[in-house]
Amino acid sequence: MAEGTRHFGISCPTAVHFGAGRAADLPGLLPDAPARILFVQGASGQAAAGVLAALRGAGHDVTLVCCPGEPSVETVNAALAKLGHPTHVIACGGGAVLDMGKALAALAEHGLTLPADFATLPPLTARQNIRLIALPTTAGTGAEVTANAVIDVPAMGAKISIRGAALIPDIALVDPELAQTAPVSVALASGLDAVTQVIESYTSSAATPFSMALCRPAIPLGLVALRQVIETPDTKAWENMCWTSLFSGLALANSGLGAAHGLASVLGAQLGAPHGALCGRLLIPTLRVNHEYSREDPEVQDRIAYCLQAVVDAFAPVRTNDRLSGFEAWVNAKGLPRLSDLGLSEDRITALAELGSKASSSQKNAVPLPVRAYEAILRSAF
Repeated sequence: MAEGTRHFGISCPTAVHFGAGRAADLPGLLPDAPARILFVQGASGQAAAGVLAALRGAGHDVTLVCCPGEPSVETVNAALAKLGHPTHVIACGGGAVLDMGKALAALAEHGLTLPADFATLPPLTARQNIRLIALPTTAGTGAEVTANAVIDVPAMGAKISIRGAALIPDIALVDPELAQTAPVSVALASGLDAVTQVIESYTSSAATPFSMALCRPAIPLGLVALRQVIETPDTKAWENMCWTSLFSGLALANSGLGAAHGLASVLGAQLGAPHGALCGRLLIPTLRVNHEYSREDPEVQDRIAYCLQAVVDAFAPVRTNDRLSGFEAWVNAKGLPRLSDLGLSEDRITALAELGSKASSSQKNAVPLPVRAYEAILRSAF
């Protein structure tokens, strides 16, 4: 094999059913005999109500678990204690709900609870007895096709992922009609998360030809769709936003992310702030810093320049010589909170920059960044 040839695998084991109305396919994907279903939904259950009613109408034995926020060690273990022996876990909600369902299916399959130290978890190998089906109701995380679940660990002041084949859904039903029920603030934060994921996956130092092929068309598509679902939502805009989110999950499962997600993981745990809002606020200064530090790597700078041009095409600049100024003005006008609004105090920036530089996503950033660059990103977003 020639010197410099890259080695990579492709991971996309979930069967994806995409399109408006596809949630109605769910009963036909289950056995005729009544299944024992653990159904995980968000606090309100509004988006999941029709899906839940269809399952009960089909005669299945349904146990309901509500996930009002991001899953934690405590809430996961409390749910496991009441679990019984389901044949199926169906998660219908945003990224946190999907992560809760994925964690419950994986741990129940292996007869485990979450320990204080995740390093002691045995390998979460592929499930054999419990089927896992994911129905996202937000267009953001792409969790319906990834092999990890983010868990809040308050004792460590961190959010940590558990990973393994057991967390990969067997089926994802991606129905844009479900996403349309989200409040505008949720749609904005979720959409920004999806856009950040396709951009960071595309520019990641661990990007592969497969992940880049997914992300390159999704970046301009997602930026335009984001604007449309907030300002002039229609069926096509929501379909494109959900498509971007799905592609972002497939891409990050085959590459990595970057500094915006690395910092967001730290800030989310420290501040209890919404992940999508953090990513959206951190994306713009991260792009600026990455462009500056990539000057000696023409290939990486070309990929970053492609992202910058996609932003310009979707959000015309409002300041000369600042290609991201239009995007920044738009998210400000739409009410995206700054880090100070989300609870960050200025005296913590230096310490959190240090932590962010060590986060797992930061290790796959487009270019290596010194701690002072992470501090500059936080100060710009403050």
